[in-house]
Amino acid sequence: MAKVIAPFKIVGTLDDMVFYLDQENNNLVKTKGKSGITTKQFMENPIFTKARNHGKEFGRCSKMSQNFRRIAHFFNNRAKDGSYAGRANKLMLDISYEDESSQPEERTVEKGLQSAEARTYFIGFEGNKTRPLNKVLKTDWNWDESTGELTITDFNPLQHIDWPDTAQKVHIAAAYANWNYLEKTFHTEYSSEIVMEKEDTTQDIILKTAQPEGEHLRLAFLFIGFSLQDRKKCKELKRSNNTVSILWSK
Repeated sequence: MAKVIAPFKIVGTLDDMVFYLDQENNNLVKTKGKSGITTKQFMENPIFTKARNHGKEFGRCSKMSQNFRRIAHFFNNRAKDGSYAGRANKLMLDISYEDESSQPEERTVEKGLQSAEARTYFIGFEGNKTRPLNKVLKTDWNWDESTGELTITDFNPLQHIDWPDTAQKVHIAAAYANWNYLEKTFHTEYSSEIVMEKEDTTQDIILKTAQPEGEHLRLAFLFIGFSLQDRKKCKELKRSNNTVSILWSK
């Protein structure tokens, strides 16, 4: 691919060239790919066996990823970037590699999650990698799995938040979920959402969730979003300004 240098942006197709904007708004161009083989050749030629098996493995992980992305959909729908689905797919694929009891083409996420190490792979997974939690929240937090409470002590919104330029209010909430990855079901409990303005006084933030049903894979999420006051309405900023991160898993 190549970068377009011009005083304007170009998006679209011209002959064999495809012009597009990437996630950082860079204007890039690439040529259309040509596989050189037919579908019949790919399916029948033994030379492509490894590629076909990898495709099946990736397909299984992709389906698992779809279920995983629904666990905290209420948060993820408000804070995600264009790479979110792809990164979730890769997370599932990395977990499947922990399945050491199966042949490479038969590895599954379910067996991979039998590994204690694989269960830690979720920690730090971001819905919006352009606004990671460690850049948005500039103070410590504490998660208590037994009570379902997330605490931020002596929270000062002006000092402890990286504010987008137009933001006037910050929205903070937590979620506690159980993911039954064997049956592809989940139960998610959300806390109440705390809303504060930039100049609000320092206070302790306590986000309380109910205990989710089940003891399969438990996950804790923290959401931080932003809004502005538009006359009598509170208008949320675009999700590219917000963050949601997995804090804990077990």
